[in-house]
Amino acid sequence: MGEGWPLPWPFPWSLPPTDVSSSRRGRIESWLVDPAAKNSTSFFDNVLEEASRLSASFGAKLPALRSCELYLIEGISTVAYPKDTLAVIYAPEFLFVIDVGLECSIGGSVAWASVGYGDPGFPEKRSIALRSIRGRTQANIIFPKIAGSLMIGLREGASEDEVRKAFAECELKNVHVDSFFATADCRPFEEPTICRHLESSLPFVKYAESNAVQRLVDFSPGWVAKRLA
Repeated sequence: MGEGWPLPWPFPWSLPPTDVSSSRRGRIESWLVDPAAKNSTSFFDNVLEEASRLSASFGAKLPALRSCELYLIEGISTVAYPKDTLAVIYAPEFLFVIDVGLECSIGGSVAWASVGYGDPGFPEKRSIALRSIRGRTQANIIFPKIAGSLMIGLREGASEDEVRKAFAECELKNVHVDSFFATADCRPFEEPTICRHLESSLPFVKYAESNAVQRLVDFSPGWVAKRLA
């Protein structure tokens, strides 16, 4: 159901000695120009543009920006060589989080694609996966919701025509119905309210919930999210 970024990542001992934090510092600072300031540009602007386009496809306009945050998501595992060493085993993923006063914050997830020892196209030439961020806990940041994506359980006896007609009246798009289950797209960053409305107003809806990012969890200590700014 989800779209995590399960990309292999070189273990730390395979990289030449370097001060990684110093080499990235200037790049990260360039992403963090305040997009609320006049004539400023940053990667947050790119995320806002993507989110605005998705909202506009449902006839909605995003409110004014309030605040921005940047998180680094890493999968950390204990490996046997060198003995009992912690390693980052997945490509780093950066999550840009923007609060515009909606029920969920806007999330823009960008993954690192390793080219040799770096990624010359990161982040400007990498695709943005839009997320709905419901809170600032580790779980909400590491396993965010996929913006505007719903999973809906249907009660027995509901006809596909009835389902599609009712969902269209609720302004859902890209509806797929398969027996007792349906998927659909809705207005993004307001998914909890939309789900509650579907459950309370449509008698054939058993449950409605946001589709979420899924990640492998069969390693230890597991996924961590670090706030960078």
